[in-house]
Amino acid sequence: MQSSLKIGNIMDIPIKLDTSFLLALPISAYFFAINSQPYGFAGVEPTVVRYSLSTLSAIFLFVSVLLHELAHSYLAKRYGAKIASITLLLFGGVASMEIPQKPEQEAKIAFAGPLTSLIIGFICLFTYNYVISSNPALSQNPIYLIIWVLGSMNLLLGIFNLLPAFPMDGGRILRSFLAIKMSYVKATHSAASIGKFIAILMAIYGIYVGDLWFLLIAFYIYGSASNEDRFYSESGRSV
Repeated sequence: MQSSLKIGNIMDIPIKLDTSFLLALPISAYFFAINSQPYGFAGVEPTVVRYSLSTLSAIFLFVSVLLHELAHSYLAKRYGAKIASITLLLFGGVASMEIPQKPEQEAKIAFAGPLTSLIIGFICLFTYNYVISSNPALSQNPIYLIIWVLGSMNLLLGIFNLLPAFPMDGGRILRSFLAIKMSYVKATHSAASIGKFIAILMAIYGIYVGDLWFLLIAFYIYGSASNEDRFYSESGRSV
């Protein structure tokens, strides 16, 4: 049974939806519905409008995630790396690609995704603050809150991905710098160890504040870091 469904091609790259994505969309929509600004629409009435806006925001958020991954892929292709696919998952997306031969290229590729998210975030927030808010006719229409929510979430996505928690983008940037002074396998192991340590801290924080999302993300990062560390230890630098 296939774990992902191909939905199309962009830049000759297969775009897939993981089965976990079937959970991601309704969960994200519910998150937006129960949280207030800047991360949701709590208080917007009637209920059907609130959940409609939340569902649209969830869809646009995953479009943003796709753009994030396409930024990685575009730069990787410029460096000659082959892109097998881009898959949207429960916790975001992943571009399956070859690792460039030069560590500085990997750093640039890894940074391209968060940079794209930050640019989208700033554009959305600037538009809402200086175009929507200054126009009473627009600011009273709750549909434009989508721009505000999307901007806030993209800023959060960009900043969060820059954490040095391998295999997130910040962790890959860290690995690329480590790979300048040590073997690629050792650099991966060091970056993965730091990523697992950060995941443990996130899990402790999630337990302390009672936040299930932090726990789930922490488990995801820890498991992914362990898997990639094991993969590179067994197969070397090749992907």
